[in-house]
Amino acid sequence: MFNPSQYQDIGTTVGYCLKHNSLLKSSSHTTCRFLRRKDLPSFVAEESELEHAEEFKDTSGIVFYYGKVKHEKRRYSEKHAWQTNDFDQRLHDVAIYYKTRKRWVFLQALQGSRNPVINLIQSCLVRRYISNCGSSVDNYRLILAVTQDLLESIELKVADFRYEISPDEFKQLKDGYQRDVVLIRLYAVQEYGHLIKNDNIKWISDELNGSFLSSWEEYSLAVRQLVPTIRRRIIEQAEKKGVFFTTKPANKDELNLE
Repeated sequence: MFNPSQYQDIGTTVGYCLKHNSLLKSSSHTTCRFLRRKDLPSFVAEESELEHAEEFKDTSGIVFYYGKVKHEKRRYSEKHAWQTNDFDQRLHDVAIYYKTRKRWVFLQALQGSRNPVINLIQSCLVRRYISNCGSSVDNYRLILAVTQDLLESIELKVADFRYEISPDEFKQLKDGYQRDVVLIRLYAVQEYGHLIKNDNIKWISDELNGSFLSSWEEYSLAVRQLVPTIRRRIIEQAEKKGVFFTTKPANKDELNLE
């Protein structure tokens, strides 16, 4: 996840690419050959990402979709953001993540927010983090925290959209985007299951039995009811591997608060 603070029409006004260390002022019209999709689990999106990489293989850095013209790289400056009255704490958090070495601690600090854009950022960064760690590191504690956040309610506001929309447009879009924020959290759990080769976690979304097609209220209830099952499966596999809160953490970056 290289631009974690934006998803289609919601998120920060300006994006930030973690791959190229650049602000994205035209993110709807730009890409790069390293594209990673947010709207599908990585193991489902792999084929389409490879096709995208092939299409843009001769490009370097960020480019516009049409014509593959190079996009000017622009670094984030907190000073400039304050001076121009453009400071956005959520975008700032992403820029801090790029710079910080204590990323596990940073991700834990983002847990528990009811702000959908913070939820989006945290879920995407967790997906990026566990992917970079690979299968040799068991990040069960991060995924347990993501799972716990599935119990929190999502309340999308007009201000969470990247552009001005009318009350009628907001009413039409609200439920769909709330579902997507929850799904992106759930994808983090599924990608974790894929990394540790646990199909019961990888395909946990199957337990929802098509509730995605029901109303937002019914869907969110089905997800909350699924949380105890997800939690139990994660803990059971961590205990089976002998990494559940042992004296030697599963990830050397963890803080042990046992």
